[in-house]
Order: sequence, then C-alpha cells, then structure tokens
Amino acid sequence: MLLFITIILTSCKENNPPGSITLITPLNNATCIQGISASNTTSLVKFTWSDATNVESYQIVIKNLTLQSSINYTTIYTSYTATLNTNTSYSWYVVAKNSSGNSTSDTWKLYLTGTPTSDYAPFPAGLTAPASGSTINSNSAATVEVTFQWIGNDPDNDIASYTLYLDNTNASTQVVASLTATSVTQNIARGKTYFWKVVTANKVGNISTSAVSTFSIN
Repeated sequence: MLLFITIILTSCKENNPPGSITLITPLNNATCIQGISASNTTSLVKFTWSDATNVESYQIVIKNLTLQSSINYTTIYTSYTATLNTNTSYSWYVVAKNSSGNSTSDTWKLYLTGTPTSDYAPFPAGLTAPASGSTINSNSAATVEVTFQWIGNDPDNDIASYTLYLDNTNASTQVVASLTATSVTQNIARGKTYFWKVVTANKVGNISTSAVSTFSIN
C-alpha cells in the first residue's frame, strides 16, 4: 500500500506545469543599457530571470521593436547572453517548459545604446485595440465608431504626441496627428479590411513607428 501511494504522488508531481517566472535583468524600461561591445554596431547583453519549479527548459524571446522581428533561444539555465544591435529598442520575455505545459513571464522592454546621447527615441507604441486580425460586427450599419488604443513609452519620459495612420492597404495614410492621449475614435465604413499604425514622437523630434495591425468590419 505504501508503494502504491508513493507512485501516485510521484506521478502527480510530474504532471504539474512549470511555476511562475520573474524577470530580473535588464530592468523593465531600462534606458541606456550598455552591454559588452561585440563590434561597432552590436553589444552582448545578459538576460536573467528567476528559476521556475518543475521546469525542463526555458525559451527566451527577444523582439527588435524597430524591425518587429523576434529571435528565440532555448536554454536550461536562468540566464542568456545575446548579441544585439545597438541604438535599438527591444522587448523580451521567458517561457518555462516541461512535458505538461508552459508558463510565461511578463514582457519587459529595454533600450540598448551604442554611443550615449542626450535623448533617445520612444519605444514603438504597442497596439492593443482593435485586436490584430479581429472582425467588428457593424450590425448592418453603414459606418461604425472604432476606438483605437495603444500603449506608449519613452526611455526619457518625454513623449510629445502620437499620429494615427489608417487605410485599406498598408497604413500609410495619416488620419489624426498631434494626439496626446493613447486612444482615439474614428467613424469608418463597414465591409472593408483596415490597416493601422501609430507613430510616436518625443519633445526633441525623435520618432518611432509601431507594427502594422489589421482588422475587418463586416
């Protein structure tokens, strides 16, 4: 009987998904992170996080917010050193994995500097609504009020304005400029697919451009 109970307990433990992960360094929204120089245009940056329970491996996902491209690394350790482009904004998160499931950390951002300057470009805005790939129901109305929402952040905390671009092809048409809020409502026609993005500008004129998001109105 004791042997039977031990087997059950062991089996239950093995079926537990990984525990939570806490990111440690670089700090969230860190400004002017200076890694070990690998070349004139790249630096080595060490990422660290807490150890999760019941973990078999970690996957760290680092996204270049300028190019909107991601790189993935797998490791059994709680740190990873990556070669990254300087003068670039990044986001990163970690996924703990085992055979029973995954656990994903929060997403943090950093700005990796090359030659220090007095002011850095804002982080590209994170578009939150409408959700990319979503469909809005018009309920047969000719037009629909759509509220566009995003998250803005700047290493120097000096965002001056946002500009919304919206059209049916590639989000190259400026619709509203000089926004100070992180949302705006537009009345747009149904029966079409829309593409939109946000350009963020800071007080000295540095800008960044978000990814392009798309949605439809039926």
